[in-house]
Amino acid sequence: MSRTALGRVAAPPEHESTSGVFYFWVDRDQSVERTQIVTTKSTVAGREVAFVGIVQEVYRRSRQKDVGEEAARFDGRSAETPPFASEGVTYAEVAILRTDPVAHTPPTEESEVFLGDEVAAAKGYGMDRMGQRFDVGLLRNGGTEFAGRAAIDLDFLLGKNGGHLNVNGIAGLGTKSTLLLSMNWLLLREAKRQREEKQGDPKRLQVVPVIFNVKNFDLFFIDRWNTEYRKEELAHREDWRRMGVDEPRPFDMPRYFAPQAKGLSTPVQTGGRTTDVLPYSWSLADVIEQELFSFLFSEEDVYDPNFGGLVGEMEEYLTSETAAGRKLRKDGPQTFADLLDWFRDERDSLFMDFVKATKGKLLRRLKYIVQEGDGVLVRKEPKGNALKIPSVGQDSPIVIDLYGLHGTPSLQRFVVAAVFHQIQQIQSAKQVANLKYLITLDELNRFAPKDSSDPITQKLETIASEGRSQGIILFGAQQQASLVKPRVIENAAIRAIGRSGTLELGAEVWKFLGPSARSAASQLQPEEKLLYQPSFREPMLAKIPFPPFALSENDADSPPATGGGDQGLPPVSSADLDAF
Repeated sequence: MSRTALGRVAAPPEHESTSGVFYFWVDRDQSVERTQIVTTKSTVAGREVAFVGIVQEVYRRSRQKDVGEEAARFDGRSAETPPFASEGVTYAEVAILRTDPVAHTPPTEESEVFLGDEVAAAKGYGMDRMGQRFDVGLLRNGGTEFAGRAAIDLDFLLGKNGGHLNVNGIAGLGTKSTLLLSMNWLLLREAKRQREEKQGDPKRLQVVPVIFNVKNFDLFFIDRWNTEYRKEELAHREDWRRMGVDEPRPFDMPRYFAPQAKGLSTPVQTGGRTTDVLPYSWSLADVIEQELFSFLFSEEDVYDPNFGGLVGEMEEYLTSETAAGRKLRKDGPQTFADLLDWFRDERDSLFMDFVKATKGKLLRRLKYIVQEGDGVLVRKEPKGNALKIPSVGQDSPIVIDLYGLHGTPSLQRFVVAAVFHQIQQIQSAKQVANLKYLITLDELNRFAPKDSSDPITQKLETIASEGRSQGIILFGAQQQASLVKPRVIENAAIRAIGRSGTLELGAEVWKFLGPSARSAASQLQPEEKLLYQPSFREPMLAKIPFPPFALSENDADSPPATGGGDQGLPPVSSADLDAF
């Protein structure tokens, strides 16, 4: 780090320093950029206080009073050359990240300001105070330079002091999936490291990544190399190496699940992924055993007192409580087709507390659900292929497709609720210490819309507010957080903002960001994210290394030759990286 001063603190009228912000004028031989880390020291009441801050904005100001005077210097002709050079000044606004020792006071004027380095950046963002530091990217220090690694605290992500990650960004430029999948990849790597270094330790981190695919079948190729990564592999590998990852690679042997095709025992067509995809479906018995019956119905249905009461009574009638848990009663309907026939024929003699119209409504709803869900809800078979979430840590993610149900959003929401419900049941038994379920779900506005209060939305709200204590961590994303249930957004301890629209950034949910951060969020590059956690005074601007794994079929390299993302391609050597 150069010890040449960038400038000196100034506090003239209208630019007074505060305990959170100060200004400094820039030496005419120096250059200052927004997002640079800067440091200064001042003597306050007889003690020296060190300040670390981040440049929020850089301004240039001339000595002329208005544009008229500026034009007059040239006599209104741009080709003219004034006899005297302009005596303008560049100055910068700095948000204070940290003081040492702690002092809620501004630096004094004329204090020298220096460019900060990796040590200063780490101190500014409190990385030395993190319970479990977790590197996720490279920390920007101006337009092209870095001040070391960008890190978050796992205590805030995985439940000790908070929980959950939420990512916002517009389609295409926000690169939400890149960050979500990179976090899964890095946490799998961390869990593996702890397993190797802490053998036999029951408190070592174990993770079960569950990734929902919501667009095309894009996430069905994460075990393949990304062709765009291969094109500039030296540069991308260098970014990963700076982060401490020497061998970035695709995910190792993910398990893929897709909706069962109507009338078949195989999954729906999944684009270019034609093998190793398993089907999922639920029979009536599966729905009753997993307590999912109410999730089959929409909000307006379930919250109608009469209709909701009838749904509850039907579920109770179909359920038999046994020593082994809930079962479908044996002397009643055994399939969805049987349920429709039984209720159509016997409804007049059943559930006498409810009027004929309410029973007719339930019959119509059941008929619609069974017809629309045929395949995922098997009509005539007594058992389906219900998703079984593992109850111990995994070395690879589980990818569950929802796109195959894109014509039936109610079924998509049913699948999400079914997975969350099963995980809650597993975690309530507390069989494995420090087991974390990482649930990755994009398009949260579809599953927990702001104005909804149906059972599925309530399930997501419960996960957001209480899931961290159960080891259930939501990695959620959306294009517009303002359209998602506030509890789901506000309970995310780690917030990441990719490039977002200016209209969205003006919504109430973004009030925690200052004007400079909101301006930056509307101009971010695809690889950049603003990271925020409760211990940060200001968001951290990070570059997320380009992923080695494919994010869609279009950028997926040829199928693995040996499995686990290894295509037999020669790895880049350390010598190559050093030369780069």
